[in-house]
Amino acid sequence: MNINVAVMAGGQSRRFQTDKTIEQFDGKPLIQHAVDNLANIADDIIVVAKDCTKYLFLNIECVTDAYEVQCPMVGILTALKHFDTPIFVVAADVPFVSSNHVKKLYNALGDNHAAMPDVDNKQHPLYACYNTSIIEALEECVGAEKYGLMKAMQRLNVNYLSEKKLFDSENDKKCFININTREDYNLAKKYTGVSDD
Repeated sequence: MNINVAVMAGGQSRRFQTDKTIEQFDGKPLIQHAVDNLANIADDIIVVAKDCTKYLFLNIECVTDAYEVQCPMVGILTALKHFDTPIFVVAADVPFVSSNHVKKLYNALGDNHAAMPDVDNKQHPLYACYNTSIIEALEECVGAEKYGLMKAMQRLNVNYLSEKKLFDSENDKKCFININTREDYNLAKKYTGVSDD
């Protein structure tokens, strides 16, 4: 299975108050977890960011956002144009991303614009697969300064995968923890059994 992965590191960490992507989590920078978890299934992994100098330690390619605006839509568009193949996109603040989920999403993509988890009635656009067929629609949105990703998805063909289709056990829910606040950080640490204090 040939899968290209893009780790989105474009957020500004306002709620976390420091750059969460390089914050130590379970013994290594937070962004390193997504890269390491997917290395075994990825043909290629890139980071998409505004400031690539921060991620030299990853020893993988970093691609600068193609547009000045900083938002998930622009990050996804940048990655799709870079690879020109279907991609899996994950946020840099998701330490427990599952390669098994990626395989299921990739298999569910088919001719759809995207394949995306719908867990507990919440969609996860930064834990999803995207087809190159979505590029034109996203470019139109960016050109019109309409940056709402999920609003754009409403007009496109998206294959939503429920817990039943994605999960092997209830423990899979932890894969969707993303760290926006210190409270999120402390919750996620409970799943590691390791303290960084």
